[in-house]
Amino acid sequence: MEKKNKLFNVKPGDTLSFGVIMAASGVQFSVYLPDEKDCKLKFYYIGRKEPACVIPLTDEYKRGGVYFITITGINSGSRGRSLAQVLSQDFEYMYEADGKEFIDPYAHIIHGKSTWGKVMEESQKRLVRGGICFDSFDWEGDRQIRRPFSEVILYQLHVRGYTKHSSSGVRHKGTYKGLVEKIPYMKELGINALLLLPCYEFNEVQEERPLYHISHAEPVAKEDNTRNGSNSESQHIKLNYWGYGADNTYYLAPKSSYSADKRNPVGEFKNFVKSFHKEGIEVLMDIYFKPGTNLCLMTDCLRKWVLDYHIDGFRINNEVLPCITVVSDPVLSGVKILASYWDNDFLNNQGINNSGKLLAEYNEGFMNDIRKFLKSDEGMTGNFAGRFKRNEPGYSVINFVAHVNGFTLMDLVSYDVKHNEANGERNTDGTDYNYSWNCGAEGRSRKQTIVVKRMRQIRNALLMLMCSQGTPMLLAGDEFGNTQLGNNNAYCHDNLVTWLNWKHSKRETEILEYVKKLILFRKEHPVLHQPQGLPMSDIKGYGLPGLSIHGTQAWRADYSNYNRMVGLLFNGDYVNDNEGGTDDIIYLIFNMYWESKTFDLPSLPAGRKWYVAITTYDDMFYDIPVKKKKKNKGRQKTARDKKGGMELQRKTVVPPRSVVVFIGR
Repeated sequence: MEKKNKLFNVKPGDTLSFGVIMAASGVQFSVYLPDEKDCKLKFYYIGRKEPACVIPLTDEYKRGGVYFITITGINSGSRGRSLAQVLSQDFEYMYEADGKEFIDPYAHIIHGKSTWGKVMEESQKRLVRGGICFDSFDWEGDRQIRRPFSEVILYQLHVRGYTKHSSSGVRHKGTYKGLVEKIPYMKELGINALLLLPCYEFNEVQEERPLYHISHAEPVAKEDNTRNGSNSESQHIKLNYWGYGADNTYYLAPKSSYSADKRNPVGEFKNFVKSFHKEGIEVLMDIYFKPGTNLCLMTDCLRKWVLDYHIDGFRINNEVLPCITVVSDPVLSGVKILASYWDNDFLNNQGINNSGKLLAEYNEGFMNDIRKFLKSDEGMTGNFAGRFKRNEPGYSVINFVAHVNGFTLMDLVSYDVKHNEANGERNTDGTDYNYSWNCGAEGRSRKQTIVVKRMRQIRNALLMLMCSQGTPMLLAGDEFGNTQLGNNNAYCHDNLVTWLNWKHSKRETEILEYVKKLILFRKEHPVLHQPQGLPMSDIKGYGLPGLSIHGTQAWRADYSNYNRMVGLLFNGDYVNDNEGGTDDIIYLIFNMYWESKTFDLPSLPAGRKWYVAITTYDDMFYDIPVKKKKKNKGRQKTARDKKGGMELQRKTVVPPRSVVVFIGR
């Protein structure tokens, strides 16, 4: 028999808000149940099997398709605590409709899911319930950072996998606290924004069946089979490690198994965000809404993460959540939104003001074209140049050479084909089109000629990324050569395949130092990250266009099918930084041909010279004395202003599969 309500005093609710909120007269519970019959609100003492009380949801609590009910008081067990404290500390809750229990999709927290990857018996599954959290977290004046996309260095990571490995050097492995411990590393690296893979509550146990084992895979470390402190046989389950499209998803609750403090994942997540904000690092979330998700729930979800958790932005799947819904929302219009596509004409027609360029395109176009050009595919010079210089007027562009779904950067230069045998799908999952090149051997190699080729290709790819006009995104671990052993779809791995190994070899340390220098180089040169596109003509008479494309011959771009060389020139005279100054002229020469090529250096305005800044063939950053930037007062001196005109052209030889960066000053 159900235990009737003798515990709480109740009345109809009166505030239009879903979930559990503090109201003027108490604590309000609201749920959308338009057509269901025999609806109930059930309260349980935390961890108890039987409900403490059951409140029938009658028509007196219903408005439209929503039940609103307010708990105004409790008859016993308060012990001097407020109603909010009692509900938060003592109770869980569930709804029931037509005889079936379900968790409130607006629940603050999910109880019973604090252990990652736990296979539950049916009795344990019934103890997974919604929790209530009214915390008194002190934000200490924290606010969203709102850094322009043009100044962002984005860093994509998995909360658990980033610090779970024993080599991570943190105390709280695989948790929000573990990320906080890594702040000094991230600051030294130079990134200033995180993009978190799904870290809202979802059911990671996708399928309770053994995975296939493969003979050629590297041995799995002991720590791989200790997720839950049980033996390896019990761990042969298929996981949704990333969280995309998982079952039993609760978008408004932080994932409790990513929390070190199992009693307070909400507070730990808030402290994580506040700690990163204190260090000037933004926090963005990847939220994947399953098709059919209620539109109101999706917008309420994003608003909650902004208002309650101070999240700086989101990556959304806008084929499910329409763009117009997000950009026209009063709260969401002020945060960063990443999506697969944006339509400038549509936004303009809707009167959407995006002067701050808070919208950004996240797609694989840049990645695919850069990969093809990197490995010397035919007919890619024009595509590469277009991707490299792309800077849309109405929105920003997120550029990456690797992201979570695909090869890591190290695997991109180490494998010709995918190796997903351990996924349990017999290597049929994951894309067959990786646009990769193994440089002469499949997988790891100690052959020095191959190692040298791979390192050069990695440097080439990183430079292409960090010097492009869009916002660069670095996949966590690529900065030190992380590998997934050729797995390009590691969605189900919670082991050394997906955990970052922080034991860097000498080679990997070289990559790390190179990334740090590249990020610093980008930050020092605003011409490489302009908020608006540079003009491709000399509209101000500075002697050179704002941006120009060249071939082996200066001023003659070659887009022929067989060509694999291109030069891009960025004129820093067209830059207006925050202090009204200008930047250097930067010329990047890309030779992806397998032989050395001779390039013309475009002539410079009189008085300026070319200096070599970066070479990828020998891992060199040249120390060029910093020249004080001149204030942009009126028109700069050009060839028409000074006798002698332009400095004469010179030539340079660029080795095969190499990039050379020149600075003109």
